[in-house]
Amino acid sequence: MRPVPPTAVPLPGPWKRRQIRVLAWLAGFWLVSDLGYYFGLPALGIGTDYNGHPMPIATYYLFWSGLAAIVFWPLYSRWNAAGAWPTLRNRILAAIIWTTTFSAILAFLHWGLPALPQASWPAELGEPPDLLIATSAYFFPKTVEILFQQLLVLAMIVSLSLDGLPLRTISLFSAVLFGAMHILLAFSGIPPRAVIMFILASTAFGLILPRLILQTRFGLGAAFALHWTFYAAVLTQARIFGPHVTQTIVG
Repeated sequence: MRPVPPTAVPLPGPWKRRQIRVLAWLAGFWLVSDLGYYFGLPALGIGTDYNGHPMPIATYYLFWSGLAAIVFWPLYSRWNAAGAWPTLRNRILAAIIWTTTFSAILAFLHWGLPALPQASWPAELGEPPDLLIATSAYFFPKTVEILFQQLLVLAMIVSLSLDGLPLRTISLFSAVLFGAMHILLAFSGIPPRAVIMFILASTAFGLILPRLILQTRFGLGAAFALHWTFYAAVLTQARIFGPHVTQTIVG
């Protein structure tokens, strides 16, 4: 008999209080980590430029990733344990997907990124966005940050799933959390229309995350790959079609 997905069996008890507590923890993690990035790191003399300070920023988000893993481990350990797709049961295939994903990332950084047109940015507009002028160093802290965000959203999805909420409701919660937390990009100095674009994109991404994670065999890997690919795609289209590019080639 096919195992019953955890979303199909509501758990008894005060689940609403558990949901509120988990959501509050998740929102707090994301909010405090972002505030620490925008205000705490500069106070310590560490710049927030991913290109110029990749190691300190990557270390910062690695700390938060580890802390999230420690705090939410009881949820991760129950993730899909009784579902249709037991987590990482096929470790060989999972390892192949993981290796293929990072091989593609390295290929983009080594061959794709240097082949893009070089960005130019008018001085009167101030500092250019980090992503527009991204070097391969940019994607080191960005990858760790993506991992941290995926861990938070995974904890929320697993928690709501174990409490028996329907997929549509979980998707709504995921979209709201993912979209709302990107509002803090307004502190990054990027143009307002770019902030709006990231909020809309992250909201749409949040809608599909629960379906990927709960109803596909390797949904978390797919979610990570899609998340990372989004930044590579934005960079690529900005370099090729953006108004402030030159036709010289980097590297």
